[in-house]
Amino acid sequence: MDVDPPCYNRHVAGGLYDEVVKQLMALPKGVSLGDATYKNDFVRDMKVHTGNFGYRCKENGAEYETVLVGEVMPRAYGTKLNAMGNHYVGTADTPNVIDDRARVKGVFALGKPTQATEMMYVAFENQIATLDDVIQSNIKELKRKNKDMNIKEWTANAGTETSSAPEFIMISTEQLYAVPKSTQQAMQGKRARITKRALNSGGDSADGKATGSSSSTDAGLKDNAKEDSITTNDFYEPTALPDYGGELFQHVNAKLQQLDIRNVENKLIPPQNWYGELKRGTLVMIRATLHAFNWKERRVYQLNAHTIRILDESKLEMEPLGTQPSRGDLGVSQSVSRASNAMAGVQLGKRVREEDSEE
Repeated sequence: MDVDPPCYNRHVAGGLYDEVVKQLMALPKGVSLGDATYKNDFVRDMKVHTGNFGYRCKENGAEYETVLVGEVMPRAYGTKLNAMGNHYVGTADTPNVIDDRARVKGVFALGKPTQATEMMYVAFENQIATLDDVIQSNIKELKRKNKDMNIKEWTANAGTETSSAPEFIMISTEQLYAVPKSTQQAMQGKRARITKRALNSGGDSADGKATGSSSSTDAGLKDNAKEDSITTNDFYEPTALPDYGGELFQHVNAKLQQLDIRNVENKLIPPQNWYGELKRGTLVMIRATLHAFNWKERRVYQLNAHTIRILDESKLEMEPLGTQPSRGDLGVSQSVSRASNAMAGVQLGKRVREEDSEE
């Protein structure tokens, strides 16, 4: 990975990195992934109807949520933040199109932050160690049962050599596309109840200002949203992503969802700005849940991101837009917990990196 050292002169002992680590250490026990201990802070939870695994907080039984940090790695390491995401396109003979039923997610490969301080290096490695504890425990269980499974871990290596310690943490976003509830209701012959409003002569409101009407079918659908007015309930035309288009995409009613992706001021970032804001080299903090999906002799471990917050922007160039076919994995979850509160409580002001003009 090419690095511009002057852009990282704030990443020194006592600087941004160590401040992030200190705030992670100040979170409630077990919330920070690197600080959590499998079977002490969180335990596995079998989903009876699916045979898949979730993980719950041992203290209160709620779905376990954790907070982790890392640097967004280039696409070559597995990051797939584009219109196609993790979707498997199939073959020329049997193409797998992206329609309203397709579950498409973005994927981030998180690596050790560039020029990490000792505190940040240990914090990142501890996150991988926690995830590895889960894997090793499950492998021992499979051996006891004399059961062989092909396991895809939630960590990865840079090369093809998998016997060495993992270097990256793989994170999946929530689904990029979904059919808005209002559209679902219309398709089912249902609609929201119409309520009466006070009638003002001349079409003016009580304060004398003209009022306009809006179609209920357009509710929540935005084109060029202002950052201070958007919410996670908003939807956009999929063409808001610059690489959306072509025969692969066959959406009819599905729209692009506003994911909970936030800048350093903790404000939501609209989809048209995702690529530029979350480019390689960006330091992020993520609130995520843990999952494992079982198919016969295959088990896939997956971290699902519910909030992604930028802690430090990158000044590296954005990679050219492109698509990378891959096999998609399932998984969806949403919850609010102390991990969510922890994310909102992080106090890191926007920092302007100083150019290193001195020898």
